[in-house]
Amino acid sequence: MNKKLAVVGAGNGGQALAGHLALLGHKVNLLEHPTYKEKIEAIREKGSNIQLEGAIEGEGRLEKATVNPEEALEGVEFVFVVAPAFAQRPLIEMIMPFMKAEMKIILIPGNFGSLELMNFFRKENCEKPLLIGETNTLPYACRQKNPGVIDIWGIKTEVLLAVLPSKHNETARMELEEIFPVNIVKAKNVLETSFSNLNMVVHCPTMILNAGRIESERGNFRFYTDGMTPSVCKVCEMVDQERIRVGNRLGLTLQTQKEWLKRSYSLEGDTLYELLQGSPVYGEHGPDAPRILSHRYLTEDVPYLLVPVASFGRHLGIPCPLIESIILIAGVINERDFFSEGRTINKLGLDEIKLENWDKLLDEGIC
Repeated sequence: MNKKLAVVGAGNGGQALAGHLALLGHKVNLLEHPTYKEKIEAIREKGSNIQLEGAIEGEGRLEKATVNPEEALEGVEFVFVVAPAFAQRPLIEMIMPFMKAEMKIILIPGNFGSLELMNFFRKENCEKPLLIGETNTLPYACRQKNPGVIDIWGIKTEVLLAVLPSKHNETARMELEEIFPVNIVKAKNVLETSFSNLNMVVHCPTMILNAGRIESERGNFRFYTDGMTPSVCKVCEMVDQERIRVGNRLGLTLQTQKEWLKRSYSLEGDTLYELLQGSPVYGEHGPDAPRILSHRYLTEDVPYLLVPVASFGRHLGIPCPLIESIILIAGVINERDFFSEGRTINKLGLDEIKLENWDKLLDEGIC
């Protein structure tokens, strides 16, 4: 069944999702913040079409490409917010006056954003949407060639989904299953989806351990293969272990990075290094490393993924020495205090709630 949908955010992922959904026959409006209106203007010049290349070949015709939230949200059921974590709240504030009770807001990916938004709605005494949900990751590995032209390197076989309140997880999964371009797997709650965004495992350690190379070569190497040597991958795997220990204390059963890669891209190998070296998704596109150390692999993934994990670890008494070291070094490099900037348990509104009550909070969606 074709649906009327809105995708908020016209970056790589937003354009890929909007184009793919339109290609599948849905009526899709693409909304961007007015600050970045040049993207929308460039897409309009192409006839409001998104050209997908690579793993998906075709052209998705958008209903509207706009910076007007009222126009973009008119009559839609699902609103997919596909944006960096730091942009989630500004975009939600922009569309809030035009949200209806029947709308479902899905953050792609969540990065603990559902919890922050729930806390924000509570403090502002706002009537929040019927459902706020999130996935653990984008459905694609992709890059923008030009506005309206997206190179799809690979499509994940599945993404995790959870909503607030989580008692509606199965209903939301079934509804999204009719729409979404990849398989939807129901997660326990939005803590599981956020803890399962494994960008924190591969991006952050690799950036720190390749700092000299990034600055001297200006990105002229393959990040996921040349940059992820056996030693770098060992550090990534240790970061993964710390993440999983904290998740276990929260009652989450988390996949390791290796398990996720095997399941998402059907890769083979015993170590993280072997999996990445044998991946056409990550290794066959030439130099793709960040050119600067203020790249989002640090400035987004550290404060919005590693910091929450470390914050939960501190609260629960579970040491995360390697994660905390990476957070500290990334902050020194970028002259920022990521511990203060990031999504801590305090900012998520969970610091005064007893651990045994968190499941009820997430299941009922109340504070």
